[in-house]
Amino acid sequence: MKRNKILSVLWISMLAFVFILSACSSKGEGGGGSAAGSSTDSEATALEPGDPFGKYDPPIQLDAVRFVGEEVKFPSGQDIKNNVWTDLYKEMGINLNYKWVVTGQEQYESKMNIAIASNDLPDIMQVTPEQLRQLADAGQLADLTPAFENYASDDLKQVMEIEKNALPSATFDGKLLAIPSTQPVIGGSAPLLWVREDWMEKLNLPEPNTMDDLVAIAEAFAKQDPDGNGKADTYGLALTKDIGLNSSSVGFFNGFGGFPQIWIEDAEGQLQFGSIQPEMKEALAKLQDMFKNKLIDPEFGVKDTVKVFESVTTHKIGMLIGPSWYPAWPFWDMVKEDDSVNWKSYPIPSLEGGPATVQMPFAVSQYYVVKKGYEHPEVIVKLANQYYEKLYSDHAEFDKYGQIIEDGVSIGVNKYSLVEVVNPNKDLIRQEELAQALESESDADITSAETKIMFKEFQEYLAGNNPMGWSGYAANGPEGSMKQLRDLNDAGKVISNGYVGAPTETMADKKATLDRLEQETFIKIILGEASIDAFDEFVANWKKLGGDKITEEVNAWKAAR
Repeated sequence: MKRNKILSVLWISMLAFVFILSACSSKGEGGGGSAAGSSTDSEATALEPGDPFGKYDPPIQLDAVRFVGEEVKFPSGQDIKNNVWTDLYKEMGINLNYKWVVTGQEQYESKMNIAIASNDLPDIMQVTPEQLRQLADAGQLADLTPAFENYASDDLKQVMEIEKNALPSATFDGKLLAIPSTQPVIGGSAPLLWVREDWMEKLNLPEPNTMDDLVAIAEAFAKQDPDGNGKADTYGLALTKDIGLNSSSVGFFNGFGGFPQIWIEDAEGQLQFGSIQPEMKEALAKLQDMFKNKLIDPEFGVKDTVKVFESVTTHKIGMLIGPSWYPAWPFWDMVKEDDSVNWKSYPIPSLEGGPATVQMPFAVSQYYVVKKGYEHPEVIVKLANQYYEKLYSDHAEFDKYGQIIEDGVSIGVNKYSLVEVVNPNKDLIRQEELAQALESESDADITSAETKIMFKEFQEYLAGNNPMGWSGYAANGPEGSMKQLRDLNDAGKVISNGYVGAPTETMADKKATLDRLEQETFIKIILGEASIDAFDEFVANWKKLGGDKITEEVNAWKAAR
């Protein structure tokens, strides 16, 4: 009996020794924080501090999927699977393999839904908030909490601190399940009023200060032949078919104090859905009246943004509401053909006069996730580190990884990166630095290589040597559209969604139906196919069909923060 006990102790001791030896061996092969800066970074060592930029040795295999927009161009001899970013990943010890690549985000989201449903997931992938919620609920995602804590670079951590809701929006039951793709949404989405200033001057019209002024200008553009061709073929205000979903109509609602598709606080501090508030009804009534009087393109109900731009560039539209980047497209297409064309931006006017408060989306609309069980979950953090390091840090190589010139054509090679994490204040910082640099005639205080390139382009444009610089200057110059947004932001007149959590349980089930109801009702009201009182019926149905439950869930989320 005693002998059996001794053998048992020896056997247990041997097992313990093997376990310790195995653990030490595994740790010795990895360790991103090693002096050599190399790491195998297994799932176990992701729990320990590591080098944010450490190389994998031996290299690791990484399967991914992605979409490539139609606007993305490649230098000669390169494609999405062979470019400066895939070369960088190889230097990091990452063998990147794309399981599939599609064109366009909508196609990607559709194919990603199929991959989720069939549990045919790559190692890492980009997902929407709805897909993130679905994967989280199904337990299909790796916990990235230790990976972010131990591998995120100082720059990446700072970005996530600037948008304080980014990481919480990707956290479920205390676990970080995604790296948010933060974006500078104020420049890309916050609405401004763009007006054909040459038509304004021809018709001797005053600048818009109220929403009534906006309507009066629209009427003049529609009925006073601003293009001088003797035909009634121009319209005052452009709209797309996505009423309340993009800036063309969002800005109009903002002028009336309405905030569609976002959650706003009421007087008691409770979150309420902006699309069902009474200010929306007032704005819809005005749009209905404008459509009846032919101030709006009668075919708006079938036009997306591209189709609206076709109307703009063929001189059929005198006013549209949109973001700060419109000088790049569609206005530049007009200006380069006829320099008498002049588009000017104004803050969205309010009902009572002066700039209205405008809305922008949450700075995160996409997330990067890692499949549960993948051996190297920290790799997604390292990829995010590298993106910011190569484009925006003090060690940036923007002329290699951001933008290159080939045969006189600018190519945005930053689009090839598998991940994208940007300072949410990037647009505001860029405009301020450019204005200061133009005043001092020096780029000494500009912090990013990208902005220094733009400053040089501005100098060439102002010297008459770079006509293409018009679009950048109109957006980011001292009095450009971004300056107007910066002033609005400084004045507290730019707001974002009050709810930034993952879709609630009822949202996941009912939001698509409620959004469709909203779209159908709003378009029918504007077209005059339904009376303005249809808005009240919409509100009642929205509440009954799940809206009240969503409101309850949203405010429970707010109370728990």
